[in-house]
Amino acid sequence: MHASLPRTPPRLRQALLASLLSVLAGCTTVGPDYQTQAPDVPAHWIEADAAPPDGDHDDLRTWWLAFQDPLLDRLVDQALAHNQDLDIALARLRKARAERVQIAAAGLPEVSIGVAGEAVRGSKALGSQPGGQARTWHLGFDASWEPDLFGATRRAVETADAGIQALAEDRRALRLSLVAEVVSDYAGLRTAQQRLLIAQDSIRTLVEAERLAERAQRSGLGTLADVTQARAEREMAEAQPPLLHADVARFSHAIGVLTGGFPGDWHAALATPAPAPALPMPADLPLSLPSDVIRQRPDLRADERRLAAATAKIGVAEAERFPRFRIPLGFGTSASVIHDLFSGASLAWSAAMQGSHSLYDVGRTRAGMTAAQANADAVRRIYERDLRAALRDVEDALTTRNGERQRQAALQKAVVDSQQALQQASQLYTRGLSAYLPVLITQRSLNQARDALALSQLAQRRGEIALYKALGAGGADNAPGVSDHRNAAETTATR
Repeated sequence: MHASLPRTPPRLRQALLASLLSVLAGCTTVGPDYQTQAPDVPAHWIEADAAPPDGDHDDLRTWWLAFQDPLLDRLVDQALAHNQDLDIALARLRKARAERVQIAAAGLPEVSIGVAGEAVRGSKALGSQPGGQARTWHLGFDASWEPDLFGATRRAVETADAGIQALAEDRRALRLSLVAEVVSDYAGLRTAQQRLLIAQDSIRTLVEAERLAERAQRSGLGTLADVTQARAEREMAEAQPPLLHADVARFSHAIGVLTGGFPGDWHAALATPAPAPALPMPADLPLSLPSDVIRQRPDLRADERRLAAATAKIGVAEAERFPRFRIPLGFGTSASVIHDLFSGASLAWSAAMQGSHSLYDVGRTRAGMTAAQANADAVRRIYERDLRAALRDVEDALTTRNGERQRQAALQKAVVDSQQALQQASQLYTRGLSAYLPVLITQRSLNQARDALALSQLAQRRGEIALYKALGAGGADNAPGVSDHRNAAETTATR
């Protein structure tokens, strides 16, 4: 059986169409439109040796590969694939994306279907109503649409989009910090192992010095004070290895957790001492100007996106000042017999337009606008503050790098001179022209210079790592060496 739909009167159709067209034609978006503005920043770095060259900065995306350390590459890749903080950030990104769908749905029609059946039996005890039974069946579709006349929903979607972009940048900033922390802890561990070997060399030297002091005291050529002093120096040196062992353990524990595992997961792989990684730093770094840092650093990009979201929220608050309209539509059938639901006589429909506007809300709407504008001002100030802090990070890293370069030059000369002094003292002792004590003294001086040089090299490496981090290097999603499944998951979440 084919049901015939009731025909809408022509005048009513024209009126509904005219109302709908006028509603759509009157749609506008209130509130300020966000405009991206380039903030004023210095033209050059204070601490840069020379003006940095222009060019592609893609090589900064995987700067840790310059260490040429396969174990370090494995650690970084493991951290990027399994770190829990990155998982949390990705989950928050998926949550924000789902919430954006909910917000956008407010501007679209909502359609529902309903089916109902009802049976009623009248009371025979009521004289005015004879006893009997009646059944009613209902089948219908209901639709409701709230036109976004003043752009409240569009501004809310704009806010959600900017918020999603900010969360994506937050995750990139977390990746950048994670890589820098893994590399820094690895360099600290290797340096601690190197210093441990130097400390053990120093202990052997001081044990021999103590033995010579005791021999001299027994032969009458030395004093008990010399023996006591030698013993004290040896005991002070023996107090250093436990501290270095603890440093090695702490760095190993930190690496285990940063890579998404437990503190002891990498203990065996990191237990064997290896040379501290040397990062070849180009002499013309930084490979960017201060204005480029704004583009390269994900935390600054996140601040800019939050400013865009805060600006859009002003429009959401301002739209509350205007009337709201709603268009409910209904279409269905009603019958006492179920098979009559599909007959033309049972069809019914309804269409309406509803509007409402608050005449007095005790200042709630105006207060909401004021709060949104104040929030946007605060977010703008946060962006400006973080921008200045980012430029300071670069300047501080350059200062550390340049200072440690000069310090290392002096320490390297000290190591060379100490080695020459040790060689000369050893030759004199071999020829019988000198006692052995000068050999021990020069050996101790050499070990002290080696330890100071190792600390300086670690400080320079950390300064270089801080410089890469301050420049925004290593935060790109498409950096080679990152696990493919993690990149795919993030790409899915940000679409």
